[in-house]
Amino acid sequence: MKRINILSLLVMLILSSISIAQTTISRQVIGSTGSYSVGATMTLSSTVGEPAVQTLFSVNNILTEGFQQPERDGDSSVVYEVVNESCPGAKNGSIYIEDVLGCPGPYSVDISLVGDTVNVLGADTLGTGIYNVTIYGSNSCQYTIQIFVGLDSDEDCTLKFYTGVTPNGDGKNDVWIIENIEQFPDNEVRIFNRWGEQVWKGEGYDNSKVVWPGGEGESLNGGIGEEYGTATYFYVADVSGKIYKGWVELTR
Repeated sequence: MKRINILSLLVMLILSSISIAQTTISRQVIGSTGSYSVGATMTLSSTVGEPAVQTLFSVNNILTEGFQQPERDGDSSVVYEVVNESCPGAKNGSIYIEDVLGCPGPYSVDISLVGDTVNVLGADTLGTGIYNVTIYGSNSCQYTIQIFVGLDSDEDCTLKFYTGVTPNGDGKNDVWIIENIEQFPDNEVRIFNRWGEQVWKGEGYDNSKVVWPGGEGESLNGGIGEEYGTATYFYVADVSGKIYKGWVELTR
């Protein structure tokens, strides 16, 4: 009886070890939204569904806490973060260089699509593709690698009108964002107050140069540059001939 029990225990241990060996957990990042910032001694990055991750590094050592881990190139010399393009044509993919072993920062980069030796691209305006990334360190060191930027969704870019804006000068949500509007430059956006008076109008809304509130407001009573007070406003957006209507809450 003891021999049978021992054999049963051995079989259970073997099956248990096989089951454990077949379990693999890999790094996953959900979506392209989130944030990324770089300080003098640290970087801070976060994505949807995960807590913020703090990464400390020096020339020879890298320490990362948290679920989201940075990528490394093939020979482990470069640590970097990639944000995928959200949808075809959005051009909102990003590459961030965190550390190059033996080459101290701060870093500057030249980014171009593989096969394109003419156009140098911005680090946060990238489409899906493979990029040549040349990194320049603070002591004149230089390193070149290839990095792939993926695509989060193969569905067409769709407009998303956010319903809140807080123009209080803190650098967060200070202007009204219409997601993916830059992909449709043929547009006109008008903002009305609760009495139906037009208080702002912009053509070619792009979330940057043409954006509300942008400081140069116009109203039917002749006021220019008036400060928009806390209230609910209403928008009418003509985007390539299609009309969108809704509301947005402005809070100071």
